[in-house]
Amino acid sequence: EAQCLEDILNKDVDGLIIEPSKSQILCRNMPLYEQLDRMGIPYVFIQGSYPQMKNKPTILLDDAKGAYLLTKYLIDTGHRQIAGVFKADDSQGAERHKGYVKALQEAEMPYQPELVVWFHTEDRKELPIDAVVCYNDQIAVEVIRMLERIGKKVPEDLSVTGYDDSMIARTGPVELTTVSHPQEKLGEMAAELLLELLHGIPPEESKVRRLIEPELVIRKSCMARK
Repeated sequence: EAQCLEDILNKDVDGLIIEPSKSQILCRNMPLYEQLDRMGIPYVFIQGSYPQMKNKPTILLDDAKGAYLLTKYLIDTGHRQIAGVFKADDSQGAERHKGYVKALQEAEMPYQPELVVWFHTEDRKELPIDAVVCYNDQIAVEVIRMLERIGKKVPEDLSVTGYDDSMIARTGPVELTTVSHPQEKLGEMAAELLLELLHGIPPEESKVRRLIEPELVIRKSCMARK
């Protein structure tokens, strides 16, 4: 990220759309962002922002709601031991974990920390589960392949959900139940917001919607449990 920002600062640019790196932890490149501010170059964050820059214009997918929809769908189809796999160092992972927890709480199901795996967790003990809510489609595919290696079938033995509705959700070993991630719309909204800034419209007067509603996409990686 530092290399990209340094390169951009040496070019003639009017504005930036930035997807931050490791947005759940403090930004290590504040001097570079402060230099952008001094130069009067506006920027819009997408898919998260750093804790020190929560006041900066940001376009987000409602990640908490997306994970809530997935978890609630699994609960509604009879699953009771639902594991979660989340990314620890970005805000999307934290928000998706919140949605997972909210769905469990609404169903009056206990939150079991031992069923939640963060990417840096090295715990590999076996757990009695019947479903897995994954951080994204790529992780879901890796989980499915790992389950296949130990003789488990998806969705017959376990249901698995992804997130993002990427190409791999349709072309992987099992078509994934997932949440849509309208990347083109997100980019369009960020560009509209950046153009407003370039025309001198302050963020508080912006007419651009900042939060995208997720949609549940049901495919073949989940099945109802008795």
